[in-house]
Amino acid sequence: MKREPSFSDKDLLFRIKVLMILRVVVITVLLGTVVIFQYRVGQLPFILSITILIGITYLLTIFYALLLGLIKDLRVFCYIQTIGDLLVETGVIYITGGIESPFSFLYILTIITASIVLYRPGSYIIASLASILYGTFIDLEFYNIIHPLRYYPKAPISCEPSYLFYIVLINISAFFLVAFLSGYLSERLKKVREELKEKSGDLIELQRFHENVVRSIGSGLLTTDLKGGITSFNQAGEGISGYKFEEVKGLSCPDLFDLPEISMVFKEPIMIGNNPYRCEGIFRRKDGRKIYIGISFSLLRDEMDRVKGVISIFQDITKVKEMEERVARAERFAAIGKISAGIAHEIRNPLASMSGSIQVLKDELTLDGENRRLMEIVVRETDRLNMIIKEFLGYANPKPLRSRRCNINKIIEETLTLLKHSREYNPKIELVISNKIEIWAEIDPEQMKQVFWNLSINAIQAMPDGGKLEITTSYNNQDHIDRDNIGNPLSRQRVKMVFHDTGIGISKEDMAKIFDPFFTTKEGGTGLGLATVYRIIEDHGGSIGIKSQPGKGTYVNIYLMGGNHNLGIDTEH
Repeated sequence: MKREPSFSDKDLLFRIKVLMILRVVVITVLLGTVVIFQYRVGQLPFILSITILIGITYLLTIFYALLLGLIKDLRVFCYIQTIGDLLVETGVIYITGGIESPFSFLYILTIITASIVLYRPGSYIIASLASILYGTFIDLEFYNIIHPLRYYPKAPISCEPSYLFYIVLINISAFFLVAFLSGYLSERLKKVREELKEKSGDLIELQRFHENVVRSIGSGLLTTDLKGGITSFNQAGEGISGYKFEEVKGLSCPDLFDLPEISMVFKEPIMIGNNPYRCEGIFRRKDGRKIYIGISFSLLRDEMDRVKGVISIFQDITKVKEMEERVARAERFAAIGKISAGIAHEIRNPLASMSGSIQVLKDELTLDGENRRLMEIVVRETDRLNMIIKEFLGYANPKPLRSRRCNINKIIEETLTLLKHSREYNPKIELVISNKIEIWAEIDPEQMKQVFWNLSINAIQAMPDGGKLEITTSYNNQDHIDRDNIGNPLSRQRVKMVFHDTGIGISKEDMAKIFDPFFTTKEGGTGLGLATVYRIIEDHGGSIGIKSQPGKGTYVNIYLMGGNHNLGIDTEH
């Protein structure tokens, strides 16, 4: 299996390529210099020899490039190249006068190159090799074993041993001094590069963490400049507003949210100070739907604690506002209920006396014509008033629950049987119970009969010309039912009941007040039917939801829980 190169191998490979390119550049510059001197000065004495060395260097570079993809040990390959450079440089010194050659500095270039590619150990090794080659070359020349090319007479001082020792010592000292300095700088550069890489990795990781936090946060988050222009927008913000970041980038924050308080914030952002400023209001989403949002503003500062912009965090608090309204309404109704219940008790006693007295008068007096009709109206309205007070007292002072495990389907069937024999039933209406299995729940059967009765009566009254009332029961988490224990479902398993009629439906305006006590759209109605249903379902820890459209019928969904759960109301259209 072919081994994948590590990061250090890739880095070394890159530096070797740079070394080869630099070698070509240096040789090309040298060749150009020779050509220029040849043109300006005339025939140079060593033009042929140096041209041959330059050509050899080009050929070696091409050879190195061909071997680059085949060599496995890049460090050895790098040593081979630098040693080859030392030999070429020794050849340059040989053809340019030996000890008197001005090109001994070429060794220093190779030492610097070795320190860059092979760091401090490589620089010392190459400096040692350069010292050995140069010292050996000078000794061989001094003892006339080799004879460098000369085109000018040799200077007498070049034959002096002291001068020879001085030149060798100076060059070798220079080699090791350069090796020390370049090696030190290379090691420092390597360490800084590693620290920078580590810091960059930490920075990238931190950036990813911050991006994940911003992307995962449930609240909308945006940043702006000091003028209010939007500079960033997270995913939650896109979901709440319906706008993509590309659509709002650069847009003014006050123009997006269109709240007077926000315009005031961006007139003097510095006035926000260290305490976030918060405001609430209506926001129109991109799709046109209006929601209630809460938005807070804080100053955005840079690492020097200078104010660079504003951070805004916003949430869709529509459901919170709806819940607050429901709680306020419940508290208001509770207070009214207490007062009304007391008044109703006080009215009921004299009303009973009046009703009894009128009945006695009706039976004992002989009335004809208009007087008899008036007496019948008084008796009828007295009975009606007594019924209203009775229903209201039942709503305002409910009986405590007497829950037990009951078969929901059986209670519904009993309720519909009574309904079919009542005067409210319309024979043109089809009553259907749709269920596949027995449904059991912990309920007060008498109070739940009241729920089923009220909902059925409402459905019948909504279908004066006939129609269909279908009642469906099921377990809402059908996939998790223990099929071997249907009669004893899990205590927290939800029971779902749906009352669907094909009647006239409910208007959008009436839907918002459908559960309010005394609200009714029927002539002669008390407005306590659905309010009582709501109260009973609430006492059972369940929830009720109504979906309706005028002319398309109504769905009433009831959920009962095995445990103690908060009530939720859904009034979708």
